[in-house]
Amino acid sequence: MTVADTTVWADWFNGVSTPAIHRLDVALAAGGIGVPPLVLAEVLQGFKTEDGFEQARALLVRLPLLPLDALGYVEAARLFRRLRRVGITIHGTVDCVIAQTCIGIEAELLTTDADFALIARHSNLRLCRN
Repeated sequence: MTVADTTVWADWFNGVSTPAIHRLDVALAAGGIGVPPLVLAEVLQGFKTEDGFEQARALLVRLPLLPLDALGYVEAARLFRRLRRVGITIHGTVDCVIAQTCIGIEAELLTTDADFALIARHSNLRLCRN
């Protein structure tokens, strides 16, 4: 299973061509992509037009939703605290929740966000290599 973070989805919907977008295309074609609820919300809130919002919603809601249970959120908080103890400040709880979602189901995260590279160095988060 592959999970794409918000930055990758934003590039995909904006027609950007990068190695990450190619990986996302491959994962979509293979049916191997899932979406954490927070990524779903972040991606959809970025649309300026109702038309764009509806097209994205129609695609994203067909993908498997990857929610966390209460223990997963506890582990996301532990991850954030562990990173902070080693001097790494992640720019938001959302990134730790997304990372923990991937860790919990052993999914690879497709991202261009540098915070996730830091998280991966200090956890079991696996990143897709472009």
